[in-house]
Amino acid sequence: VRGKPHMAHKKQSTSVPLPNQLGHLKALLKMSHEITGTLDLNVVLKRICDETLLILNAEICSILMLDHAKSALRIMMAQGLEASIVAHTEIPVGRDISGWVAKHRQPLLVTDVERDPRFERRNREKYYTHSLLSSPLICKDTLLGVINVNNKRSRKPFTEGDLDVLNGIASLAAIALHNAKLHEDLQKVYLEVMNAFTSALWAKDPYTKEHSERVSHISTCIAREMGLWEPQLEIIRQACHLHDIGKIGIRDAVLNKPAKLTADEWKEMKLHPLIGAKIIRPLSFLSEVADIVEQEHERWDGHGYPFGLKGEQIHVGARVVSIADAYDAITTDRPYHKAQEHEWAVSELNRCSGTQFDPKAIQAFNQALEKGVPGVNRPFPDVETGSQAIQAAALGGHFPTGTPTPIVPLL
Repeated sequence: VRGKPHMAHKKQSTSVPLPNQLGHLKALLKMSHEITGTLDLNVVLKRICDETLLILNAEICSILMLDHAKSALRIMMAQGLEASIVAHTEIPVGRDISGWVAKHRQPLLVTDVERDPRFERRNREKYYTHSLLSSPLICKDTLLGVINVNNKRSRKPFTEGDLDVLNGIASLAAIALHNAKLHEDLQKVYLEVMNAFTSALWAKDPYTKEHSERVSHISTCIAREMGLWEPQLEIIRQACHLHDIGKIGIRDAVLNKPAKLTADEWKEMKLHPLIGAKIIRPLSFLSEVADIVEQEHERWDGHGYPFGLKGEQIHVGARVVSIADAYDAITTDRPYHKAQEHEWAVSELNRCSGTQFDPKAIQAFNQALEKGVPGVNRPFPDVETGSQAIQAAALGGHFPTGTPTPIVPLL
């Protein structure tokens, strides 16, 4: 079924020359290899768009995924559409062309998108050919969404043969998207297990929950100033929420001790990055998160722990998180020290640029502060001042007696 009579192209011959058929088959085989080479949903979506435009020699491709709760379609990936259209388009099932395709689970070749009563023009794009292809994405009898293609580069209208090709693409795409979605769902289950671990840690140390949220927010602001991309920001956010998970393996008496740690207690405390990484690393999709958790207490000058990594040997995410973690540790009350003022904390972080911290990350931290970081520069009552407070800010001597105490917290 190609659609209702008033919207269908006058039936063209479906006979496609043998060379074209072989070319399409070769392209579909290549596409199958490209989109099944990863289980990352965003990567799969982008590859489907890219390959579809290449095969059909078109300018615009959009993939709309079904939100079952809302019974509506949302654009999850598109090429050739304005960002505002991608962000704000939501089409109820049954409405407009995509909604019709989703409701009836049938492909359409629309001859004139501007005359079809179900098409609501959402932008000022010039539809050179006025024709559009739309095909449902169905796997194991489950509707996943719809794929649309329009604006043929040749300026000629799409044909029935083109729709047959899109249907083949949709079949391959649906399988790849189904597998990627299963993988994504499995990742969510694993993350729920990680959240159970962090909840257990929060029960031991209630401070950790709000601390992790603040560190995540500050780290994100620093990372943006450094020009890191959104996928990298998400990895850093995940690492922030899990960066103290290894403390679940540290005794409460050590974790919350309001005095100096003994040499043995300090040795135990320094194990928490390794414990955290060991918990996380079996989940392959969190491998970079595990690296950040493991390396967060390394120093730019190589005098950190657990491995003594130096400079850019340290994961950039760990270099970012260490600054946010230190800032929050200085400016909040803990059993072993009272909160210090924002200005003093910023001064100390900058003083340690090039020794404890990555200079570029410190510069990004300063730039973020200039633009404004909500929740930072908050007032603290009863703040200590003087040399005793400076020592208290270094985690109240959470270092063994006789060990030089760094000014900025490392725990």
